[in-house]
Amino acid sequence: MKKVLSISAFLFGLFQTFNAQSLQSDNFNSYVIGNVGVSVTPGSPGVPATGQGGFRTDFAGGANTDAQIVNIDASHGKSLQLTGSANATDQKYMWKDGLPAAWAARTSGNDILSLEFNLYTGSVTGGVARGTVMVYDQTTHKTLLGAGYEYATQRVVGIAYYTNTTTNVTGNILFYLEPNTYTYPANTWITLKCTFNKTTGVVTWLSPGGIVSSPPATYIPAAPGVDPFEMDFVSVVGAGNTVAHITSFDNYTLSATNNGVLGTKEASVLDDSVLVYPNPATDFVAIQSKSTVTKIEIFNAAGRNMHAQFDGDKIDVRHLGSGAYIISIETIDGKISKKLLKNK
Repeated sequence: MKKVLSISAFLFGLFQTFNAQSLQSDNFNSYVIGNVGVSVTPGSPGVPATGQGGFRTDFAGGANTDAQIVNIDASHGKSLQLTGSANATDQKYMWKDGLPAAWAARTSGNDILSLEFNLYTGSVTGGVARGTVMVYDQTTHKTLLGAGYEYATQRVVGIAYYTNTTTNVTGNILFYLEPNTYTYPANTWITLKCTFNKTTGVVTWLSPGGIVSSPPATYIPAAPGVDPFEMDFVSVVGAGNTVAHITSFDNYTLSATNNGVLGTKEASVLDDSVLVYPNPATDFVAIQSKSTVTKIEIFNAAGRNMHAQFDGDKIDVRHLGSGAYIISIETIDGKISKKLLKNK
């Protein structure tokens, strides 16, 4: 019997629709049951090779039948089903053209990219693979935000372009969004939500279990100022995989919003409830938080920990050189990173 997991949109929703601009969205109900794509090798933008809904498919070692419109259950109606490769090398991608133009036409100030979608974990477990939705930049495949399901562990994951300040490695890094006691078995619908703040590069996730998170303090955003280019449904396989995992997606929305529409408790914990001032700063920075602050760290542009001294509600920044820094603030309700400008 199919298991459905959900949380209250009013208590745990990360996004509100007021003032949000839809960039791409679909519930697949207007599609015809059967193949989505018309070619496993996509043409260039503007060139035919698009299937239902304008989707393009790039299936190394795959076939058109690997992307299907199916009807899993009455509550969801039609869904997009993606069958992964039964090997360790052939990734599969699906996307629509048009995101750059939609993003460029967004209302001024809507610089937060928001993604929400339903994912069906499918009947196959084990193997080494993930079913994900990811948003990339244009040239280097930086993953500005992404989330999905890992079959081997049955856990939800987030992907974002960050710098590990411990190893000084920058790249598309995978983060587990919940403790390892949170697992989602086969034949389960879950909802994943995430945001990317273009100004700061900070990515925030809301997990199916209602946990709001950003990467730990040892990671700092590496893609501030970067624009989205493409949103993909992706099947990723890894070393040793021999299972053709089947993932289904439904009710996805990619939108442009602003801070004003992130009005729920969880989003406020990670943004509006924590104030950093003055900014720019010269001598001291005050931290005002509605939740108890448990840890504060400051990192420079290279990811180096600058060993901030936190006394009461103030940080002494007189030892910092002029420039841009990231303040990582951990409270009892979550973590958030904010950009700080230091003057001489």
